[in-house]
Amino acid sequence: MSDRSPQDQPDQNLSRDQGRGGGYGPSGGPPGGWQDPSSGQTPGGPQRGPRNGFGTAALVVGIVALVLAILFFPLGILLGIVAAVLGFLGRKRAARREATNGGQATAGLILGILAVVVGGLIAAFIGSFFAENSDEIGNLSDCLGDATTEAEQAACQDEFEDELG
Repeated sequence: MSDRSPQDQPDQNLSRDQGRGGGYGPSGGPPGGWQDPSSGQTPGGPQRGPRNGFGTAALVVGIVALVLAILFFPLGILLGIVAAVLGFLGRKRAARREATNGGQATAGLILGILAVVVGGLIAAFIGSFFAENSDEIGNLSDCLGDATTEAEQAACQDEFEDELG
């Protein structure tokens, strides 16, 4: 029997160098996290991967902006501006080789600009419609305010359509 306590005996699960202070860390590699540069890691730790967030966000926001530019143009225009800015920033990162998704950033930039243009055209069309037909819209509002039955409301609608047509 041995007169060593269990704490004095080496752990049987550790490799020879790990258990005897051979200079290696718990992972079996060199101390301090240093790895061979050919493995893609540097003495300061792992290298940072590509920073593709702006390009990806620009593409997603650009798609949403274009859809909303058609359905709800004020929000579509705002999101289009955001997508264009994100796309521009993503393209700058790709040009500096900090990102690998320059194509996504470009697509987001284009979709953002397109959303602003489409939303602007729809806003201009709606604004023009209301400006040209403000008298007819006022007449419809007055007629509907005075109408007490559904038949009178239908007559107001028919009159409005005749004035527009």
